[in-house]
Parts: sequence; structure tokens; C-alpha cells
Amino acid sequence: MGFINYQIYLEKQGERTKMKFADKEDTKTRLLFVSILLGFIIKYSYLYYYIFQSPLISSLIIKNIINITLLLLASSFLFKNKKRIYFTVFIYLLFTLFFFANLWYNRYFGNYLSITDITMGQGIRPIKVIFFQLYSYFDLLFFIEFPFLIYLVFSISNNTKVKENPKKDEGKLRFNKNIIIIFLFIIIILGIQISYSSSVFKADGFLSLFDYSTPAFVSVYGITPLYITEYRLLKIREKNIVDVKDDKIETDKKLTGEYTAKNIENIVVIQLESLDEKIINFEHNGKEITPFLNKLKEKSLYFNDIYAQHINGSFDAEFSFLTSLYPINRNYAFKTNDMAEFNSIVKILNEKNYQTFAFHGNEEKFFYRDKGYLEMEFDEFYSRSDFSASSGEIGEDTYLGINDYDFFKQSINYLEDAKKPFFAFFITVSSHTPFDFYPEEYEIDEYQNIKNPLVKNYFNSMYFVDSSLKMFFEELEKKELIDNTLFVIYSDHTADINKAEYNSGDNYKINGNIKEPENIPLFIYYPEFESREYLKTGSHTDIAPTLLDILGHQEKPKEFLGVSLLRDLENPVLFLHEIPQILYKDQLFAKMPVQKDNEAVFEKIGHKKAEENESLLLPDAQKERLLQIINFMREVMNKILST
Repeated sequence: MGFINYQIYLEKQGERTKMKFADKEDTKTRLLFVSILLGFIIKYSYLYYYIFQSPLISSLIIKNIINITLLLLASSFLFKNKKRIYFTVFIYLLFTLFFFANLWYNRYFGNYLSITDITMGQGIRPIKVIFFQLYSYFDLLFFIEFPFLIYLVFSISNNTKVKENPKKDEGKLRFNKNIIIIFLFIIIILGIQISYSSSVFKADGFLSLFDYSTPAFVSVYGITPLYITEYRLLKIREKNIVDVKDDKIETDKKLTGEYTAKNIENIVVIQLESLDEKIINFEHNGKEITPFLNKLKEKSLYFNDIYAQHINGSFDAEFSFLTSLYPINRNYAFKTNDMAEFNSIVKILNEKNYQTFAFHGNEEKFFYRDKGYLEMEFDEFYSRSDFSASSGEIGEDTYLGINDYDFFKQSINYLEDAKKPFFAFFITVSSHTPFDFYPEEYEIDEYQNIKNPLVKNYFNSMYFVDSSLKMFFEELEKKELIDNTLFVIYSDHTADINKAEYNSGDNYKINGNIKEPENIPLFIYYPEFESREYLKTGSHTDIAPTLLDILGHQEKPKEFLGVSLLRDLENPVLFLHEIPQILYKDQLFAKMPVQKDNEAVFEKIGHKKAEENESLLLPDAQKERLLQIINFMREVMNKILST
């Protein structure tokens, strides 16, 4: 009898131990769920508000209520056993990677990472760029839960299961009824949220709202529907080619003729990689970074308040320069659009019997330039296969292409053989981020004490590019190609460095997650011109009209939206990010997606430091013109698709 009682005692103890173990496992599972839930809600909210810049907080609150409810309903399935827990954590990891991809892309471009960027983009050493340039210690906060998650995942038993309800059938019936009620509740509040949010924005229909504004679309429908819609539209628009509308935006056509020089024979335009306006005349340890450009500035028409059209990538700069139009987000112009549909400086000069050449040291297909340049009717496009690093003086080649020194050196042979007059358009590569493509022998001793490798490499790479430019000009002079040649030199965008030793920007005080306008230099050099420094504000879009002004044209083409920088005319400068930005008299505005009394809202979001003017507003006439340009560019760039 005693033995039997002892067996019963052992069995009860075993049951208690199992119950304690089960309770402990259940606690771990709950902690895991709560950690994932909180992490997801925090990241989703940050994406919604800061990355996609949705203006409606009420929509975010409702969406998060729905997210939490759905996760709670799914928890019993997702955390039923260890295999499903592994799967759930894996999905959460993918979401976290998606989050960081958007965070870092937004930090560089000011927009969200679209399907267009993922499928059409051609990235440059992303890991190195992220680590040295885009990463911030602040980012650790978005990864802080992962050590805890890893501990919980590996400490949970393989036998973990969700506790079954003793009253199984009755519980299932009640559970099913509750699910139906909850889903009806979700549908009702979602319908109310969509109805209310839609009324805030001026757009008719689902697809119209997508084209009108990404922040507005996310406010109404959410992030996942945004990506689904973009994917579907990419497929639809690939099959439905729409012609350009005949009506153009009317802008001021007058040019000044102030610097017309009859002896200009040839034109050389050089688009330098990642050249900041700040780097001009900048010194470290008494050593200039760009000594040749500093001297050229003293002999040129120099514009110190020019800003880059940098919405998707470097190609935005050349698209904007060559066509005098505005790039828009989610559009790789040379890939997506038929460039033959646009007027360009190339076509205009072809009509003037110029030989037109493009030079780039990378592969001809990079950023789809082979397609775009052919459609714009360049006579020749010299790319990587037309140069030889092995026979060059520097002799170095990277996956970006031939180094700038050998690139310029070997290009001279093509220019010397060219029929005059010619227009030559150059794109350099050696100073591309992460700025370590310069030859070792060009490392400057005065820069060696710079602790931050990004800054040190940037100074060295820009010194190398400057030396390459100096050689190029000297060789052109030997070939007697300087005196009758007009030179235009500008940058595609800034280096986007934000370090203690050097900062590309920090020129503006901005409210919110808005990318600061990228200040680049612009040199226009011709031996007969007297040097002058202009304070005129402009962008890449204004360079072609300025060039035509200098060449003696009385009016710019009606298709060009830019204005001559030589004119005494202060037009707003426009940047077509997802939330369009407008720079006007040192004040920065944003065209918000919300409407107020059926009128577009232009909200002041910042100003150049020490230049705040609270009373300055955009003139009504300018607002109307800007709206026309924004709508026109979105319609044209989204619908003129090539085969």
C-alpha cells in the first residue's frame, strides 16, 4: 500500500514539474510574441511617418490597432510550436531588413525604396557605403530586441505547444464567433478610415491617388498596398504606351545674350562625380583639395548656389541638364522613357551641325545610358570598351570603369580627330562613393592625419580628379583646343558626407525628415569672358538654357522648363521627390499632399541658416506654375514608356 501511494506521489510530482515547465515555456513564448509585436509596431510607425512621410496620424493609429488585432489573432497559430516560431522570427527578420533598406535609402535620397529602385537600380558596393556613410549609432535602437529574441528562440523547448482549451468543441465555436465579430469590426473601422483619409486628398480613384502622392496613398491604404500597386502598374504600363501630350508648360523664354561670343567653336561639358560646392577653396593642413578648380574659378563665370537634381541616382543630373526637365522619383528615365520624345541640347546642337559625343568610363549599359543616348541622337558614345586602363599612365581599372586620368587622357585622341564644331559631354567616376577608387600614389601626406576614412578618401579622390582635370586642360591647350572651346563643369550631386571632420551639407535648418538641397558648383569658362561670381539660385535644369544664352540664342526652346542663370529672374527651384520641395529666396517649402479648401498646401519646412524669413510666402502665380510643372512631369514621366 505504501508503495502504491509513493507511486501516486511521484506521478503527481511529475505532473507538477510538467506544469511548471509548461508555464515557463508559455511565459517565454508570450515574451517572444510581445517583443516581436512591439518591434513591428515601432518599425511600422517609423516607416509610415518618417520614411513614407504620411501626414495623417489618425490613419496610423487605426492601422496599428488593426495590426495589433491581427497579430493577436494569428499568435496561436504562429507560436504553436518551435518550427512555426522559427518561421515567424524569420519573417520578422525579413521585415527588419526591409525596414533598414528603406531607412538607409531614405537617408541618401530622401525617398522610400520603391520596386522601381530595386528592379532597375544598379547599386555600388552597398555594404561598404552603408557602413562608412549611411550607418548611424541611432540605428542600433531598431535592432535592440534581437539579442533578446535570439535568446528566447533558442531557450524554448522543441516540445513547446500552445495549451489546448479543455472544453475544446465549445471553445472552438466561441472562438469562431469571436473571430467573425473581430473581422467585422476591422472591416468597419478600416472602411471609415479609408473613407475619411480619401476625403483629405485631392485625387479621384485608387490609381489616381497613387500617381498623385505616395504619402497620400499610404495614408489611405497602407504600405503593402503601395508596393502591390506599383508592381501592377509597372506591368500594365509596360504594355500600354502613351504618347506625349502636345501642350507644354509655358515658361519665360527670353535669354539675355549678355555673354555671346562669336568665336566659340566647340563645347565641352564635364559632369564630375560627387563634387561639393564646399570643397572649392577648402584646405586641410594648408593643402587645397582642388587647386586646379580653385584657379579655374578665378577665370570663370562661377555659380555658387546651384543645386543637384538627385532624386533616383546620378543619371538624374544628366537627364536634367540635357533636357532641361525635372526627374521624378520612381523613374529611371533612360530605361523607362523614350528619350526621343524629349527635346534636348543634343538635338539642338545637331541641328547646328555640331558633332555630338558622350564619354563615360563605365560600361555603356550602366544606368541604361546606351539606350538613352542613342534615343537622344548623340553621334557617338565612347564607353569602357573604347578605353584601355592597361595602356594608360595610371593603369588602374575598377568595376566603376577606367580611372579619370586615363579616361581624360585617352579622350583627347577622339576630340583631336573630331569634326569641328563638336559638343563633348564627359561623365567622371573616380570620386564615386565610398571614395576609394583613386591610385595609392595620389594619397596626400597632409590628409593622413584625418581619422575618418570616408573623409580622408574623399579628399584624396577629389585631389586625384582635380589633377586629372588639370592634365586634361594642359593637353587640350597643346592640341590648340582651348581658345575656341566653351567649358561647362558641374557636379552630379554632393558627396553626402556628414562627419566631424567635414560636412557636405549643414547649410539649412530643416523641420522634419526632409533631405537638404545638395549644393554643387557650376563653372562656365571661356578665355574671352571676364570672371564673375553669380549668387543666382538654380539647378541642373537651368544649365542648358544658360548654355544656349551664351551661344547667342534669343529664346530657349518652349519644351525647356529651366531658365537662363544669366537672367535677373528669381524663379523657385523645384525638386520632385515624393513630397516635392521648392527652394525660393533661401526658404524651403514642401508641396504637401493634403489640401486646404481645395487649394494646394505649400508648407515652409526650412531655410538657409541665418536667412530665415518667416513672412516670405510663395507668390500665388508661382504656386500655380509649380503645380502645372509637378503635374506635367509626373504625367509625362509615368506615361511616356518605351518598348
